Amino acid sequence: MLAPSALVGSAERLAPHASMIFVQLSSAAYVVVSRVILTEGISSTVFLVYQFALATIFMAALAFIFERKNRPPLTKSILCWIFLLALIGLTLSQNLLSACLYYISSTLEAAVVNLNPVFTFILSIISMQENLGINTSWGKGKIFGTVLSVSGASTIMFWKDSTESLLRTTSLTEWVFGLVMVVLGVLALSTWILLLRPMTKRYPAEFSLTAIMFFFGTLQTAVIAVCTSHEATEWSIHWDLELLNIVFGALFYCGLSNLFTTWCAGVKGPIFVASFAPFGLVLTTVLEIIFLGDTLYLGSIVGSIMVVLGLYVFLWSKSKEDSCDTMETMDPLDKDDCTTALLV
Repeated sequence: MLAPSALVGSAERLAPHASMIFVQLSSAAYVVVSRVILTEGISSTVFLVYQFALATIFMAALAFIFERKNRPPLTKSILCWIFLLALIGLTLSQNLLSACLYYISSTLEAAVVNLNPVFTFILSIISMQENLGINTSWGKGKIFGTVLSVSGASTIMFWKDSTESLLRTTSLTEWVFGLVMVVLGVLALSTWILLLRPMTKRYPAEFSLTAIMFFFGTLQTAVIAVCTSHEATEWSIHWDLELLNIVFGALFYCGLSNLFTTWCAGVKGPIFVASFAPFGLVLTTVLEIIFLGDTLYLGSIVGSIMVVLGLYVFLWSKSKEDSCDTMETMDPLDKDDCTTALLV
């Protein structure tokens, strides 16, 4: 039987993994709920305003409960950085990823979004937040695991959808415009994930940080909504399942998911957070089959296996990299890898 200290240690090691699984499960559930609850009349930007506003209230309440006694002081510099985080990760990213669907198919959008781990990996290497370690087994494993997961996610999408479904009935110019929008949206998302780690070191209060970020995101998105949505019907909420979608999205998809993402980025780094993105597509596929009666394609099975294996290889490699801090307890081969990485 494990000692209490051993149980606590195991829980601490598993907490980031469990948190990111919760994030992807919330995202998958939100996608499925959104498919069931078709919004009529309300603008997608206005929808985000309501969702961000409710998420602000929810996270502010949690911050008051858990951090009111040990909240670090807010400075103008920190507020400016949080404002920038909200602009990049919430306002810019979410609005671009929503608006691009007017020009490209959801399949193509999902394909680009699942390149998030690749974009984050490249940006983290450029910013020196991650050590590539190409000459080490764990460095090669991180690259292989990331590529395998992204390939599996692409297999899930493209095996069941014909190439024609990637193109909407729009001109080539509009299609390229939509593609640029989704690429910029994913780059904004990757940049946001990258900035979370240094931000949590400067302001180690994840509840308050998330609440303030959503407050700024609400104000920024509201400005866009006022400029683009002039009809009263675009601001009206149907007090039915549409309201449920806003509440669910605010509490889980936005509030808790962003809290866990912020915490995990600070603890495990941006690559760890981004590596779980393809796994979200697997969960979405499973939930759509169970609750919406979608067809189970062979591509879904093959792609899901690739995603899971890729994620396992990446997490195994990441654990090897983290263990370099305790080289005295390592095997000789792992010590050689760590020594090589330090020399590189």
